Amino acid sequence: MSQTAVIAAANAKGGCGKTTTILILAGEYAAQGYRVHIIDADPRRRAIKWAKAGVKPASITVTEATATNMRAEIENASREADVVLIDVEGTANAALTLAVAYANAVIIPAQMSPPDVEDGLTTIQLVKDMAHAARRVIPYGLLWSNVPPAIRSREMMNLENQISEAGVSVIGRVFQRSAFAAIYSFSTTLDELPASEVPGIDKAKADVIRLTDALDSLMAGAATSNNTADEAVA
Repeated sequence: MSQTAVIAAANAKGGCGKTTTILILAGEYAAQGYRVHIIDADPRRRAIKWAKAGVKPASITVTEATATNMRAEIENASREADVVLIDVEGTANAALTLAVAYANAVIIPAQMSPPDVEDGLTTIQLVKDMAHAARRVIPYGLLWSNVPPAIRSREMMNLENQISEAGVSVIGRVFQRSAFAAIYSFSTTLDELPASEVPGIDKAKADVIRLTDALDSLMAGAATSNNTADEAVA
């Protein structure tokens, strides 16, 4: 990454997998050699609790924020880290709006349920509105979270069709895996989990690598579009 990447996980609905998304991305970017800073803007402060409870790589730092100090936290983190990850409160508020406004990419995690998809689409409209106001591309994509690995019900297919018909890109899937749950119980990253006690770490790792690859492509495409627009204005 040539400059700091600011990535927000946002959905107006709570309990859709935002914190899990942030933590697994933090672990993977740290494993790739990047300095990572997490901004925990969720009142439940799960990322803060995770950082305090266990052993994390020294290259991952965590602070908390509200709407009042969100801009300052992002600016400070951007000076020190290669990747800034923002875990936003599960309601449509000023903190969510600011996180989206400063983001290089927005992930909309959603479980395969109608409420998650409904609120996810509402969040996507906010991203579009902020991009229009800022006159720049803010890339976004929906991330299916907590997906059953072996079941694909009619309801799941209907929700996938709804997202497709809305023209929303899906950037990945986070499956139901013991390793993803274990990052909370062990309070560490995927790479630091004990393989003898946690099954499926390799599959979980592959899921996250696919996600970081998708994010890199998403941000690269948006950067090209924004640069082209700037040149046209100049």
